[in-house]
Amino acid sequence: MSHVTATQPFSIRTTLNLLIGKTDLERPQMRAVFEALMGGELTPAQVGAFLAAYQSKGVTAPELAAAAMVMRDKSVHLDISGDLLDTCGTGGAIKGTFNISTAAALVAAAGGARVVKHGNRSASGSTGSADVLEALGVGIDTNPARLPGILETASVCFAYARSHHPAMKHVAGVRSELGIVTLFNLLGPLTNPAGAKFQLLGVFASDLTMLIARVLGELGSTRAWVVHAEDGMDELSTTSPTLVSEWHQGKARPWRLDPLDYGIPRAKVTDLHVKSAKESAEVITRIANGEKGPPRDITVLNAAAALVVVGKAPDMPAGIKLASETIDSGRMKRTVENLVKATA
Repeated sequence: MSHVTATQPFSIRTTLNLLIGKTDLERPQMRAVFEALMGGELTPAQVGAFLAAYQSKGVTAPELAAAAMVMRDKSVHLDISGDLLDTCGTGGAIKGTFNISTAAALVAAAGGARVVKHGNRSASGSTGSADVLEALGVGIDTNPARLPGILETASVCFAYARSHHPAMKHVAGVRSELGIVTLFNLLGPLTNPAGAKFQLLGVFASDLTMLIARVLGELGSTRAWVVHAEDGMDELSTTSPTLVSEWHQGKARPWRLDPLDYGIPRAKVTDLHVKSAKESAEVITRIANGEKGPPRDITVLNAAAALVVVGKAPDMPAGIKLASETIDSGRMKRTVENLVKATA
């Protein structure tokens, strides 16, 4: 692909022609696009055309980092110190599974991590983290000023994207109407309003794992696992091995995680399917109540990884043990109850 530098005033028509011609944008050009997009300077037709054309061209690390920086600049920040964890997926992968990353976040919080879960309602899947938390009884549309206190009470809080990214109002309607995976699926996990520096992040394509890991490093992450399973899931899967691209100590490296290596049996994707946020919440509640089976197994696997990433467990076997004990002791259930009470 060729490249272009923003040497002239921003023009959406010029940008669209470049994208249609499969031309990559340099950082200044991408920043200019996003300043206009997030500033409400583009019409809905122009927003839709940009998102579709960009999706067709394909993402680059400099473009993604530039866009994320604009979104971070325009977000409602959370001033919370200390080591913060986020578990988040891009969506756009296998649809219909219960909210695994949300369940893992609750276990990780109960296991000693401080979790600022960033998320939204679903744009391209069946149910988003906001939908399932709401179904669990969590107040999702919380004033951002209350979130530090909620985090102290429950060890987890939910940063609702709509409350922290008001500029998204300029694209939300178009994004919903398009109903396809767009650049914003990638940007959501990169724009945690508390600046969480530890992340377990699932992506919808294997070729994105190293790219996203490097972008997270550029954006200041301390440690992150970016994952895509061989079955297509944007989680650590129990139905297949998973590709992991890890950012740690200033560099990214890929490796392969097979749950069989840790004594976790293979599952079928249908074991994890739900039809609604209500059903997803029911699955998470059953896990918190100690029910064994494939949903618990995949939750434990992902929570273990999150605990390793944030430094609460030295390795996956220790993480699996901690996650399992966290559920069996009732700490996950109490964490959910505390979160519901704190957000009432």
